[in-house]
Amino acid sequence: MRILITSIVDLKKGPHTRLHEFIRYLRKRHDVVVFSVSDWWKAGQTNTKLYTQGLEDVTDGIRTEYFTQQKISPILQEVVSAISVCRLLEAMDYRGLDVHLNYNSLISGYFVARRLRAIGVNTVYDIADNLPQMIGVSPQIPWIARPVGKFVGKIMLTKNIGIASRVSFVDTNIQALYPAPPYKAVVIRNGVDVELFSPRQSQTLREKLGIGNDFVVGFVGTMREWVEFEPVFAAVSRLSAEHPDIRILIVGEEGGLDKIKHSAQKFGVLDKTIFTGTAPYRLVPEYISCMDVCLIPFAKHKGMDAGEEGYCPLKLAEYLACEKPVISTQKTSMPEGIVAYASTAEEYYDRILMLYNNPQLRSEMGLQGRKIIQSSYTWSNSASMLEQVLMEAAS
Repeated sequence: MRILITSIVDLKKGPHTRLHEFIRYLRKRHDVVVFSVSDWWKAGQTNTKLYTQGLEDVTDGIRTEYFTQQKISPILQEVVSAISVCRLLEAMDYRGLDVHLNYNSLISGYFVARRLRAIGVNTVYDIADNLPQMIGVSPQIPWIARPVGKFVGKIMLTKNIGIASRVSFVDTNIQALYPAPPYKAVVIRNGVDVELFSPRQSQTLREKLGIGNDFVVGFVGTMREWVEFEPVFAAVSRLSAEHPDIRILIVGEEGGLDKIKHSAQKFGVLDKTIFTGTAPYRLVPEYISCMDVCLIPFAKHKGMDAGEEGYCPLKLAEYLACEKPVISTQKTSMPEGIVAYASTAEEYYDRILMLYNNPQLRSEMGLQGRKIIQSSYTWSNSASMLEQVLMEAAS
């Protein structure tokens, strides 16, 4: 098949996403072209080349066209795309396309879908995030305009569902929030490369990081507006009086790293926190293996709730694949006992202390978590499902 993908993710400058894995799988069998926003603003926050180390088989050789080369926000780039997609389509001879995959975009994907529908090319809409909620808290939008942006985002998401022939949802939460007709809808969950993400020997890296045999609670990811460390810092501040060997490891920097450091200082745990900066994707499993407990400290109070069930972010799948116990703010799709939950400082204190005192429980949670990931959350399964959906839409 000849597949056009419109994307709100810049494959060449952004961190690893499910789209990277979908393209890794699809490009082996099909001709893939990508239209996307240009993630130029990340270069001012982190070394974007580190993001794609280990993803060269995805990014190299893929034809990528940007909606604009102007250095404007991603949301404005989406707006501009309403005009530029016509030019881009004509330049690639779009009449030879078999199917269109709209990956998580609102405006660009819609205008491409509308243009392609006129010549009989169908669209599959993959919804990987709660986009209207993300617009509602985005620092890229002036605060006074965020409610309007969120409202418009809901309208555009609904229009995209309407124009698509099939709609794939990352989880049942998003599906419940933005339902599609049953004949259109399918859930394609996030996955993980269980060969890359697996338990590793960590002592050498631990020594390099200066954590030796300390007990480490850790996080890997961006420091965006949906991440909240204050309850974690408050809990560790209290715990450190009794257990001075408890440390925090934070891998990543894009977003609000300075704010996170200020927060750590405020709670008196800056000297107990190791900030590594951005790590190459291929090295992330080694950093996860240095952690005794992994964190998903999402900020529920900032409107980023994902729901109560069926939720499995990439972070969770990668942590569990490395056989690590996890403490999450939000309920996940994992069975009871696989993930611990905490959202307040008191809850984090209790959960961290419970796992600190019980190495056997940590081991059991990690082992069971990896078994579940291996059986139900692999990229090969998810990408194969997407390919089947695309083939059905193309036919």
